Amino acid sequence: MRVEVRKATRDDAGVIADFAFKLVEQHLTYDDTRFSRIADRTAMANFYAGQTSSENASVLVAESDASVVGFAFLQYEPVLYAELATKVMWLHDIFVEDTARGRGIGNKLIDAVAAEAKRFGAKKVLLSVAAKNVAAQGFFGHKGFQTTMHEMMLVVGE
Repeated sequence: MRVEVRKATRDDAGVIADFAFKLVEQHLTYDDTRFSRIADRTAMANFYAGQTSSENASVLVAESDASVVGFAFLQYEPVLYAELATKVMWLHDIFVEDTARGRGIGNKLIDAVAAEAKRFGAKKVLLSVAAKNVAAQGFFGHKGFQTTMHEMMLVVGE
């Protein structure tokens, strides 16, 4: 099984949107107060299609056997005032299809994210991971990510 990670094109936006919806559903099972459904499939596909040509972002896809089986969406921020950080590549989304997990695809995506971060001039990659997503926390830790912050939430309305 050969896996290739490449830059996404506008033509990949539909499958990426499908994966993004799976991410949304996954996060809603963790905490439906913190996470929300924010777009329909068309809006998500349009969003990711637009990001494929953004000057400060990159969308990567992993292909296996001529099928897209995962993706990563990252965005470069030279200065993040709210995060007290500079030269940051923010990994917003990463997903590998359930049927393709356990084959090293996530590792290849993270390696490609790191290479893309360096290409942009980033000095670090930041990400958020759901508190209840213990598997992802373990995966990211194995790949060298360190916990540096804990997000907290106070619900003040409905």
